Parts: sequence; structure tokens; C-alpha cells
Amino acid sequence: MASSSSSSSVKFIEKALLATGSFALSYTDPDQKWLIRKHLTSFLQDYPNFELSTDTFNHNNGAKVQLFSLEGSLRIRNSTTQLPNVELTIWIHENYPITPPLVFINPASIPIRTNHPFVSSSGFTNSRYIETWEYPRCNLLNFIRNLKKVLANDHPFVLTDSIPKRNLSISRTEALDRLATSLHYDVLTIMERSEEEIENLWKLQSEMKQRTESVNTIITELENERETLKVRALNLKEHTDVLENWAETNYRKLTKSTSIDDMGIEEMFEIESEVEGLAEDDAIEDVLRVLEEAAARGELEIGSYLKQVRVLAREQFFIRQNRLKIQSFHI
Repeated sequence: MASSSSSSSVKFIEKALLATGSFALSYTDPDQKWLIRKHLTSFLQDYPNFELSTDTFNHNNGAKVQLFSLEGSLRIRNSTTQLPNVELTIWIHENYPITPPLVFINPASIPIRTNHPFVSSSGFTNSRYIETWEYPRCNLLNFIRNLKKVLANDHPFVLTDSIPKRNLSISRTEALDRLATSLHYDVLTIMERSEEEIENLWKLQSEMKQRTESVNTIITELENERETLKVRALNLKEHTDVLENWAETNYRKLTKSTSIDDMGIEEMFEIESEVEGLAEDDAIEDVLRVLEEAAARGELEIGSYLKQVRVLAREQFFIRQNRLKIQSFHI
């Protein structure tokens, strides 16, 4: 249907409510129609700049209904400043006045501020007045009056001071709206700080993980060093045993001999071949350890490593066999 003029708004409302067929609106109860007529008339008397029309509204669940809609500019002013006007589209719900009207802000060329407590990015408005809607206490005209105060306290297009100022003349509803606004921004601040703290904790966790890996690497290296020292200690003990046996055997010879010729100096040092065998065995062990470390670092090809290990292992085998023969001979 065409838009109504201010002078014929009542006739337009009555005609729309009485329409049938494809032009019939989705208001079915006669008492409901009478209340809608009354509330729309009161609203247009206070806000004559709004245009009344009927159109199809699509609900989120896909249902289509024919409703009254109001479009116009809402002048917003706080205690000190004239703020930008807010273009509104108001849909009178098919269950009005039990269900509150649906109000959308048209951003036009000015985008809606992010994280606004009452206006979503799509322009849908959901103030505390709407959340606590209860008929007959609530109606369309009082809702728009409340919305003006809400938007003056926290404008959807420009940043305003949303902290309530000490004013004993404000109503309980307005005070609650201001409190809800302040709480909304406090929650946002806390969430931002929490996200920052969580990010720092993630970084700390990553750093602790790296430190743990470093400590584990150091522990592994110390374990390997301890095993190496154990092997060296066993080798030193073996060398000590050989020298003690040599000293004990030759000490007896020295105490029993009466001359240098009787001492058998040359025979005493025949055991040197066994000590030399121990030194050669240790040297081969050291070479094998160096080759293994070089292969682990990738500095030595695996084929060359295995070839040298086979040669050294064969040589070490014969040295140890020779030592065993010498030890059995002296026993």
C-alpha cells in the first residue's frame, strides 16, 4: 500500500486493518487491532516525521507476515551536544502488544560502532526495555522515548560518554540502562585483558616447552658422559690391576735377588707388552667413539664408518686375545 500522510494516518490505519485478501495484515484479534490503532495514533502524534506503511516481513525461521512498519529519523541529543540523527525502521509484530516491536537502525553512510551494547552490526536494536517488555506496562511510544535516552547515552555512530553522571532526576529505567551500558563495556575490557593474559600464557607455555627440551637434552648428554666415565673408570681399574700384579711379582724377585744379574731386569719388563696392549685397546676405543660421534653428526658417510669400524674391531680383537694369552702365561 502507499504511504500515508500525517492528516490521514488514522484512516490509513483503519483501512489497513480492515483489508482482506492479499492486502490483509497478520493481526487477527479485534481487540489487538484496536490497541494497535490506538498506539500507532499516539506514536504519530509525537513523531509526525515517521511514515507509516505496510509491507512483508521475513522472520528468521522463514515465516512471512504482513505488518505495519514505521520509518523515520530520530533526533538524538544528550545534555550538552546535538548528536547525529538515527534512521529507524519499526515493525509492529503480529503478536503486538504482547510481543514488542522489532526495531532496526539504518546505518546509511555511517557504520554502526562495533560492540555496541544494544545495537548489533545488522542494526537490530535490543534494549533493556525490550528485554523486560510486559504489556500493559510497555507500549510503542514509551519504548521509543526510552530508546532516545539509551542512544543519547551511548550513540550507535559516534563515541559518547557512557559513564552515568550523578543526576538525581533520571528515572529508574534510565539508570538501569546506563548501568547496563557501563557493565557491557566493563565486560569487554575484562575480556580483552583476559585474551591478552591467555596469549601471554600460551607464549610462556611455548617457552617452558623449549626450556624443557633443552633440559632433557642436557640430561641426556650428562647420562652419556656418565656412561663414558664409567667405562674409563673400569679401564683405569683394569690398568691398575695389571700394574699391581706386575709390581707384586717383580718386588718378590727384587727382594730375593743378590746381584743385578739375578734381578732379571729384562724379564721384569717383558710384561710391558701387556701394558702396551691395554694402551692400544684404549686408543682403539677412543677412535671408535670419535667415529660414532662423527657419523651421528653426519660428518662421516655410513659406508666409510662401517668399513673403519670393521678394521678397528678386528685389530682390537687380536689385541685382546694377545692380552689374554699373556695374562694366562703369568698366572
